[in-house]
Amino acid sequence: MDLQVLNSRFSGAMLGFAIGDAMGMPAQFLTREQIRRYYGKPIITFTRAHEGHASEFLPQGSYTDDTQMMLATAECLVECGKMDPARQADALLAWYLNTVPRRTTMRANELACKRLAAGKAWTKSGVFSCGCGAAMRMPPVGLFYFSDPQELVRAALDDCIITHTDPRAKAASVAVAYLIARLVQSNEHSSPGDQVLEIADCVDPIDHDMSAMMRWVTQIVHLPPEEALFEIGTSSDSLEVVPAATYCFLKYPRHFALATLAAANAGDASDSTAALAGSFVGAFVGSGAIPRDWDEQVEDSDVLKAIAEQLANVAAKKGGVFS
Repeated sequence: MDLQVLNSRFSGAMLGFAIGDAMGMPAQFLTREQIRRYYGKPIITFTRAHEGHASEFLPQGSYTDDTQMMLATAECLVECGKMDPARQADALLAWYLNTVPRRTTMRANELACKRLAAGKAWTKSGVFSCGCGAAMRMPPVGLFYFSDPQELVRAALDDCIITHTDPRAKAASVAVAYLIARLVQSNEHSSPGDQVLEIADCVDPIDHDMSAMMRWVTQIVHLPPEEALFEIGTSSDSLEVVPAATYCFLKYPRHFALATLAAANAGDASDSTAALAGSFVGAFVGSGAIPRDWDEQVEDSDVLKAIAEQLANVAAKKGGVFS
């Protein structure tokens, strides 16, 4: 694959994640009705969280803990040249200890980090949770191992169990990483729906429910976002966030704004859902699909692009194709 295309897709995945996260941030924990009540209309661009919101201290365009942990994972991969779960656990613990104030931390991640802080090994720090906190770290894993499916699955599972041990969380983690890897290698003949079905087959041995949800979303793409996302659910459960984000991508595979805004306005775990939706579209069509003003206004835009380029350079040297 041409390095310029690879760079664009890596940047699209990383930047798209942060933009979706920041777009959904003010709608997190809210219903659709509350979004309209607090903001007067659906969210159409970066918005500051309303007074009393857990993220009210953040400027508009700011991301949440999702992007913080995704960045920590990317930096760890660049530093180590592989998924080193012990080093990754250290990076997550550093995030937990040094981030003040924390940005809407997911409970399972927090509990796992407390265990790490108490001296637990990374193999024993995870909690039995089906939340999406581990899946949100996976886009860099999919990017880094896009040409090596076996190592990708191993890396995703090693990263996941640092915080989450539930099979549904494991399947969600593999699904996100694997889908990102597939999308990065897409061409004009690629079918996003077929790629999602392939991911469903991949995660079926890990958790059948996640596999079934991924298959189901390919069958309801014809539904309007409000109806489809209500049916799927938009809580922070892995069985909802990953399929909901996948639906938004399948609904608008080449339209970054429509995909991320559909997720952001669903409420509840809107930050996580929009982050993944944005990452999927970005990986599929590249950074050129991202509106320039969003690119310029999102927090740490230059940092995200720089890390994406570093990941792309390392991945390109690994070579190979995803067969």
